[in-house]
Amino acid sequence: MIITAIIHYIDQLSIFLLLSLIILHILHLNGPYKLPLSSFFRPFTRYEHFFMRLLFKILKTEWLYRNRLIRAIPEFVSYIAANGVRPAVYTLQQLEHAVNSIYQKNPPPQFGVVLRPCPCRDAQGKYSKTLPNVTDVILTTNVKSLKKSPNNVFITKHQLIQKLRQFDEAGLVHIVLGCCGEEGFGIGICNCHKSVCFVLLAYLGRGIKRGIAPGPSIATCDSNLCKGIDACGKCLTRCIFHARSAKDGKGLVISERCLGCGLCSNTCESGATRMAPRKNPKELYFPLNCL
Repeated sequence: MIITAIIHYIDQLSIFLLLSLIILHILHLNGPYKLPLSSFFRPFTRYEHFFMRLLFKILKTEWLYRNRLIRAIPEFVSYIAANGVRPAVYTLQQLEHAVNSIYQKNPPPQFGVVLRPCPCRDAQGKYSKTLPNVTDVILTTNVKSLKKSPNNVFITKHQLIQKLRQFDEAGLVHIVLGCCGEEGFGIGICNCHKSVCFVLLAYLGRGIKRGIAPGPSIATCDSNLCKGIDACGKCLTRCIFHARSAKDGKGLVISERCLGCGLCSNTCESGATRMAPRKNPKELYFPLNCL
């Protein structure tokens, strides 16, 4: 009984600490880069490994999802975190266009692109032998805050676009999040796999919808051009959001589930699947507010 009480207390304390970290994290991200008491706030935003481990602890704590009342806790955490960095799904083509536009407006050395290991993999210690592990991209005008190291490799625009194409081919979803301040911006492009990504695990495994927003596009499929599921079927295997189905042997898009990642359209051999503008997309940090 004593051990159970201690474990329960630790769980409660972890949740309290996580909420405190998220609030401090959002204060840093949403406002200008210079904050009152910045010497107090900034250290909290730098312990990303500890922060991610707490997030995964909450995601894996079963009692938090047993009923609607208790489930409100992780839902609230997801709501706060999502409003801080506003993660959303983007296609490869949209990212290429955005990267080119950002480079035109923010030439080096004021602007930099950093490639680093996936924080979700690092937090869980899960590394793949078949998929790329170094998949996290940061685009920032605050270059001085990111020192070059084995875990922070600065790359060129050409190298970034090549990497994004490789990630897309490997079936990784491009989730963009970021912060904008009076002195610059920091944008993250997380190239995510459903087996390790916190956002995708929360969305797909726990049904937490508020943690990620649909991108500006949505998939459409012309059944007249579709080769058929038996002849191709790549759209079904590539879609991780269960937004693809089949009707009369042809590909079908379940529009209410599509988040607009573009993985299905990029491998459609016949051109039947295409990305179309979503009606009334929400304005997000990237790229609408940064270009």
